[in-house]
Amino acid sequence: MQYIGEISALAASACWVITALVLASAGRVVGATVVNAVRIFIAICILCLIHWLVYGNIWPEISSFSLLCLAISGIIGLAIGDQFIYRALIDAGPRLTTLVMTCTPALTAIIAFVVLNENLSYVDLLGMLLTMAGIAIAILTRGEKNTNKKYPRVKVGIMFAFLGSLGQAIGLVFAKLGMKESDPNIVNTLYHSGVTPLSATYIRMCFGGVGATGLLLFYAFYKRAKRECHFRINFSVFICILAGAIFGPVLGVWLGLISIENMDTGVAATLMSLSPIMILPFAKIFEKEQITSSAVFGAFVSIIGVALLLLN
Repeated sequence: MQYIGEISALAASACWVITALVLASAGRVVGATVVNAVRIFIAICILCLIHWLVYGNIWPEISSFSLLCLAISGIIGLAIGDQFIYRALIDAGPRLTTLVMTCTPALTAIIAFVVLNENLSYVDLLGMLLTMAGIAIAILTRGEKNTNKKYPRVKVGIMFAFLGSLGQAIGLVFAKLGMKESDPNIVNTLYHSGVTPLSATYIRMCFGGVGATGLLLFYAFYKRAKRECHFRINFSVFICILAGAIFGPVLGVWLGLISIENMDTGVAATLMSLSPIMILPFAKIFEKEQITSSAVFGAFVSIIGVALLLLN
């Protein structure tokens, strides 16, 4: 199917908009670490069921090399990287966090060039630069007049946001590297010449769950030591996390892997980073944010960049 990589990347970006809205609501109640761990556990259960229905087994047969790459991708990208991002949202706020996150496509392209030997055309580079510039313009001007909230650990939050961005970039590259390899003894055509995006998503999520469990245990011991370990997940919070898990770790990650399987990793990461642009109308409707002319201009610049990436 033509443009399947591009369509999947844009759909993944739309999924992350929904995820951001519902998980932000849950995170205000139970904290970033709990949300990160619970959403991954829910996603693992859903993916296990889907994998069994599609392939007839609950664990894919893949090579040791693929398993290692996908394990690294899951732990660094989903557990550690996302934890840094959720922490940055608290310490630096969503505007600065998402601004720093615009460097993810560039980091992805650099790592993909070194690890996967992927080269980008000049049109691809121009499209990426325009898209990231448009996102930066929109974020820098969005909602600044609508909040008086101060973030006391802005510098730490910015550092966490960059580490989260780096974690996501490493996760994407290692995911693509893992999907390229397969066990030569496997003759089932469902696996094609490598690991399918569904199997790769499932494996990444399982190892991301291992990392998230470690972080959750550390968080629980830390809170217990401070006598603050009293978080409770009520029904509404669970529904928010469930929706976030379906649209984020399941659909969002799955569509993202379909994208990087069918196009250059750096370009895919650029298209998947459009969430700050897509979220503008929702911010206007649900968060009552003022959408400035600069934000609209930034969205327009990003659309031009996306058009270059799609038409190239």
